[in-house]
Amino acid sequence: MRFLSDELVIDTSDPTRRVEVLAVGLPRCATSSLQAALESEWLGYGPCMHMARTVPWPERTQMVLDALYEPDREKRHKILHQLFAGFSSQSDLPGVAFTDDLMDMFPDAKIILNQRQDVHSFARSISGSLMFFHTWPYILSTLLFRTNRLHWKMHFGIYRIFNQKLGTDLDWNYDTLVDLYEKYNEWVKEEARKRNRPVLEWQPHQGWDPICKFLGKPVPPPEVPFPHKNDQKEMRRLKMILVARGLLAWAGLGAVVYAGVKYGPKYLGELRQFTTDWLR
Repeated sequence: MRFLSDELVIDTSDPTRRVEVLAVGLPRCATSSLQAALESEWLGYGPCMHMARTVPWPERTQMVLDALYEPDREKRHKILHQLFAGFSSQSDLPGVAFTDDLMDMFPDAKIILNQRQDVHSFARSISGSLMFFHTWPYILSTLLFRTNRLHWKMHFGIYRIFNQKLGTDLDWNYDTLVDLYEKYNEWVKEEARKRNRPVLEWQPHQGWDPICKFLGKPVPPPEVPFPHKNDQKEMRRLKMILVARGLLAWAGLGAVVYAGVKYGPKYLGELRQFTTDWLR
């Protein structure tokens, strides 16, 4: 299942491979559909960096954390080059937390600002999905798994960066999500203007045509629909699996502790007696 496992092995042996497309829209803005399109035979920009290519790999998540808390630009870029080695495109977190860095690191990359049709659908979508990963029930239930600990640490680091760059106050309510969406999109366009970089503002209902024209690719035949990935359903399944797995792990740990407390003294006494008798 996506976000739990990722079997794709990234080939980092080709030093000439660079990120050619930066899809820098916020999460819940068709990032998975856009990832599928970029990795398709029609566009050919795979593999595409995405959260689903990050959280199953603790070493990648740790690199993201290192970059989030590295104030030195040159050192941060070095970490990000290592993180993005072997990738040809980017969509979703964690990349969007480094949009300005990626613009500088890949000056020839095309920039797509993928958006929702309205800001309120974005706020509703985030509230019904990613907000869960910042709740104490999630954090405590999954605490025994390193991948989960790194995941929520990464999210908190990302929102800290957004606060710094955008002047937002992400205390996770509807109004601050609306504020984030509006400020972030304007910030992206301003950062691109500073670098004289064109930006394609795109929404999922527009399909292949604007993207193909922007990237200089032929439009797929009419019978080829633009990918549609319903992450909302996937997120619901993911939440249930993560919490169930976490609770089972806690139950197993509790059983071990209980058995140790209940039976430990008895067996420890028997072991001590056996050792004493054997040494005589």
